[in-house]
Parts: sequence; C-alpha cells; structure tokens
Amino acid sequence: MHQLIYFSRNTMSGDLLKGLKEILGVSQRNNQRDGVTGSLIFDKVWFLQILEGNLEIIQATYKRIEKDSRHREATVMTVRPLIQRQFPDWGMGGLLRSPDVQEIFLSHGIGGEMDPRKLHAATVVDLALDLKAFDQRKRSDICKAS
Repeated sequence: MHQLIYFSRNTMSGDLLKGLKEILGVSQRNNQRDGVTGSLIFDKVWFLQILEGNLEIIQATYKRIEKDSRHREATVMTVRPLIQRQFPDWGMGGLLRSPDVQEIFLSHGIGGEMDPRKLHAATVVDLALDLKAFDQRKRSDICKAS
C-alpha cells in the first residue's frame, strides 16, 4: 500500500463546480475499478490530490491524470508506503475550497491563496483529513435534520 500526493495548476474555465463534479465522477468510477482511494482538494487555481493503493496502480493513475488537459504543471510531492489507507471509504472525495471551510485552511496555515509549492505533504494529508471530517459532520447534520 502506497500514497502518492501531487499538485497541479487548474486550466479549466467556465463552470468550475461542474468541471469538478465531472472529474470526481470519472475518478470515482476508475478508482473503484482499480482499488484506489484518496482525496481531491480544489480551489480556483490549484488541485491537490492524494492517491492511495497499489504502487504500480497509483503511478499508472497519476500518469493518466498527468495527461489531462484540465490542468498543467503536475508535480509529485511524495510517494510513500502506508500501513493502512487514510481515506479507505473515499473512492475519491472532492473538496472545494469555500467560505464554510476557510477556518480549516487557516488552521493549516493557509490564509490567502493556496500555494501547494510551499506546503509539506503531511500538511496536505492533515488538511484533507480535516476537510473530510467536516464533510462527514455536515452530511450527518443534514441526515439528522431530515
């Protein structure tokens, strides 16, 4: 089991939310097929993605992603072995930076524009885990209210 973390610069224009949903839909299908889990953090400028799974498969997944025209400057931050998945229940969770999660970004030292070139891989993982926990709490609150 390995984890690959990379960042890239967004080149999408138009409806960014629609573009993100399309990326997540395809990623979730492909990742379920390939046994890959992870998280995608997205703002208007950058993608940060964590891929987890068999080393050869996540490297092949990254090579496929690297060719996608919706981003450029794909850069691997780290590839490391894992004892267990950190996102076992996320075929690919997607988290858009928005005002309701700004405090989470601030708690990881990201106040203004996110610049992944200045982040450590461990910060990216911690940020993704905190965003995932926020998303799960939000979904739980919605279910309780229904």
